Amino acid sequence: MMDFGSLANTQATSGSKRLKPWGIYPVKFKGVEVREITGKKDPTMTYKILTTKFEGEVGYYNEDTFFPTEASTKRNTYTNKEGHEKEMPSGFEQIMTYIAQLAGVLNPDGFKKMQTASSKFKSFDDVCKALETILKPKIDTDCYIKIVGRNRDGRIQPAFPNITALNKEGKVFTSDNFISLKPELLGFSEYEETQMKAVKEAKPTTMPTTESNVDTPSEDNDDFSDLL
Repeated sequence: MMDFGSLANTQATSGSKRLKPWGIYPVKFKGVEVREITGKKDPTMTYKILTTKFEGEVGYYNEDTFFPTEASTKRNTYTNKEGHEKEMPSGFEQIMTYIAQLAGVLNPDGFKKMQTASSKFKSFDDVCKALETILKPKIDTDCYIKIVGRNRDGRIQPAFPNITALNKEGKVFTSDNFISLKPELLGFSEYEETQMKAVKEAKPTTMPTTESNVDTPSEDNDDFSDLL
């Protein structure tokens, strides 16, 4: 039987596309969740990730954060253009800065309670449980996110900017914003503007039409309820 009344609940346009690189977008926060994924190179391996979800009128964006390991606490070094060796923030420091900004922007009071309770955390699972607890009431909060571009396997993919840096004393500080309740607090640096311009002016490369070129989303026991 044809139900013509179903037109009332039919979506007119598709909002299933990922947000494109290099933009500041109005979105709604759609929550965080812990997932397990199977390794692509080694299907016998599984990895736990924290997924943060955002949806807007022109598309969605999910940020996947792999659970840190002991190796994540090590700071790596690189040689800059002047030939000087520079230390970089560890993966663990970058993850914790990301969580601090996400929670601090969406629920400042809840984040303060989470900071106080952090001495009781015994694992990253505990961090995620507390984060999910304080952010659950903030689902559908209107906010803005900054998306840059990352070269992955020859393709420019959307990503959050690096927001963690080290000062001259080697202490961690937050160097940028990826989320805000006010669009004027987000912007691109001169370097990012140069990268954005280079990507937009680059001539497209002729590629064979295969499924691999289709833009698809990445797939990639304390109770902390009293934080509310």
